[in-house]
Parts: sequence; structure tokens; C-alpha cells
Amino acid sequence: MKKTKIILLVTLGICMLSFIPAALGAANSRPITDFTATNDHVAGYWSPQSGLILFPHGARWLGLEKIEDCDPSGSVLERDLKDGRILYKVNLHVKGALMWIYWAEPGWPGKGPIFIGEMDYYFTATMIVEGNLGDPVPNYFDLIFGNIPGELIGSHITGSGTGYFTDYAGEIGQGFTPGDSAKVKLNQLSISKPEGHPFYPEMWPAELTFFH
Repeated sequence: MKKTKIILLVTLGICMLSFIPAALGAANSRPITDFTATNDHVAGYWSPQSGLILFPHGARWLGLEKIEDCDPSGSVLERDLKDGRILYKVNLHVKGALMWIYWAEPGWPGKGPIFIGEMDYYFTATMIVEGNLGDPVPNYFDLIFGNIPGELIGSHITGSGTGYFTDYAGEIGQGFTPGDSAKVKLNQLSISKPEGHPFYPEMWPAELTFFH
């Protein structure tokens, strides 16, 4: 049932990401480097089904790796909404990104990752901010946490990778053996949160992360 709910959320998010306001003006296609110039990382959220938190590019607060370090591909569509706002649609593909996975129970993230590896992922996001064509592409996290005015319509990450379990993996009592290798899959959806939702300033994240 939980997996069914996640699938329904992903379907809903894809429909929302396809929404574009009716009043449209000029549009430009910009290189993905215009996104990576203002965005070092993409988000990692908690997967309640598995109790895992997957961070593409490692823990961003440590500055281990940036998106631009992985020779990303893709593009940014920039569209004038003719009301003083600009819509950005980001389409990003990254190969060989550093991947850290944490155990989400209280106290464990501070100990370090339980799994380290490498992953490929696709990331899409639709953002609306005040401005003009040619302005810097907005920072994804600034929109999520309300640090700049605007709206994150939604985002989606899907990816997979391989790696090994660290010594911490043996301490959490989930049957993981340090040094063992495994494959990982990630499907993460973020859409505008429902009214009254308690988590995160503007977003309602749903994430499914699992080993196989």
C-alpha cells in the first residue's frame, strides 16, 4: 500500500511539473552550466519506508563535491510570463556522482554515512521567480526554504548507483554487513505542500530509497 501511495504521488507530481501558466512570453534555452553556476547540490530527503537519507554528491554541508564536478548535461528553459516573473524548467543529467546514505533514526546522521558509493541521476525542477530574461538561474534551496521570493512548482529525482556499507552500517541492527556491496535506487518527488503540512517551508517531499 505504501509503494502504491508513492507511485500515486509521483504521478501527481509529473502532472504538476507539466503545468505552465497560460500567459506566456518569449522563451530561451540556456546551458545547464547556468544552473550549476548557482546550484552546487540537489536535495536529499528522508525515505520513511526504508529509514534512509540519500545525498547525491555526499553531505552538502561538507562541500565534498559539486554538480559541476561531474560534467553534467542538460538544459534550462527560461520563459517570460509577461507579469514580471520568469519560469525556469531545469533538466539535469549527472553521471558518476558521489553518493552518501545515512540512517535516519535520531542521532545516527551525526555519526556518518552507512553507505558510500557512486550514482547516476536525472533531476527536473520547475521554478518561478520575479525577474527578467537572462537573470541568474535561482538557487533551488533558497526557493525551498523561502530565502528568496518565488515558487518551486515541483522537482523530481530518479537515480541508481552502487557502493559498499560502512562500519556504521553494522551498528544500526538492520542486518547490513560492513564492506558488503549493494545496488541502490532512488525516486524522489517534491511538490508544493498541502495547506497546514508541518514539514519544510514550502515543499512536500516523498522519497523511496532502497537497496537491492
